[in-house]
Amino acid sequence: MEIDFFFESSDHLRYENGEIVAGPHPAGASRAVKVEPNINGCSGYNVNGGEGYIVTIYNMDGVLPIWQNNVQMSPKPMRVVSQSADKIVLRGYPVQAMSPFGWVDFDGQDYGLTIYIKNEEVEKCVLHLHDRKVDIEYLR
Repeated sequence: MEIDFFFESSDHLRYENGEIVAGPHPAGASRAVKVEPNINGCSGYNVNGGEGYIVTIYNMDGVLPIWQNNVQMSPKPMRVVSQSADKIVLRGYPVQAMSPFGWVDFDGQDYGLTIYIKNEEVEKCVLHLHDRKVDIEYLR
């Protein structure tokens, strides 16, 4: 499967330390996961183009077009750490990020994304916030 997609999720489950703490939501909670090849680097990070992928999460509730202020998780550079026919695991890596004080070290390893594939289509995505032991499972 080509790793370049926009996955629209109708709802999500939040896990903390392996236990569900939120969701499913009665009215749903629309989000979108965008994964695209890193062609030109990643805005706000000292990352060259051509390596890995850029992962962004959007809040799709309400009237918020994708090009406006609905970013739930700002773009994060990630690399493939494992891949099989039914699962792709991405993980961030240490980079420098722009801050009000200039470039600072940023431990991108705190972020990861597991993409589950069924019949050559994205079935669900799980965002991993490793440093907080939080997983957010985005459902179709």
